Amino acid sequence: MKQFLFTALAGLMLLGCYPAGPEYVEDLDVVFTTFDEDYDFQSKNTFAMPDQIVVDYDMDEGPVYMKQIFADTLLAQIEENMEALGWTRVDIEDTPDVLLTPAGISSTTYFYSYWYDWWYGGYYGGWGWYYPPYYSVSSYTTGSLILVIADPDTSNLPIDQSQAAWIGAMNGLLTGSYNVNRALDGIDQAFAQSPYLKLN
Repeated sequence: MKQFLFTALAGLMLLGCYPAGPEYVEDLDVVFTTFDEDYDFQSKNTFAMPDQIVVDYDMDEGPVYMKQIFADTLLAQIEENMEALGWTRVDIEDTPDVLLTPAGISSTTYFYSYWYDWWYGGYYGGWGWYYPPYYSVSSYTTGSLILVIADPDTSNLPIDQSQAAWIGAMNGLLTGSYNVNRALDGIDQAFAQSPYLKLN
């Protein structure tokens, strides 16, 4: 037992000297972008974007939208970045060159754990377990914000879907409480690392 305690204490001391992971949840944020290298962004200059952000789909009720107080902030940041790159936002009725559609995807992870109390059985010569065990359940919700630019003139019939010209994905930016600042930083980064979207 003494050897076990000494080994465990030494291990904890080593972990303290050699941290093996991020200190803040923001350190886990990832921004990914990709684009169609054959698409001519320079020949376009207008885009249309919805006023809501879809986060789920209910088979009975249809699309489920992000709370508008959060969506408005994110949509404004997207529009600001597009306009800074030389694009002009127009209504969908005005036949835009491209469509920019944002969507949120979330998932919840559950952890189930249990533990026992220690007890010392002096009459039996060692340590043992106290029953019954204690159970606990915890969870966290993470999500991604997805931005897609597609050209409606390149739709594929008969399913009438357009191939994406650009995709931006911000992993880990949306939580159950919608951490807007992290999402805003992710939006800015997605456009910053996509210089081909800037119009001459």
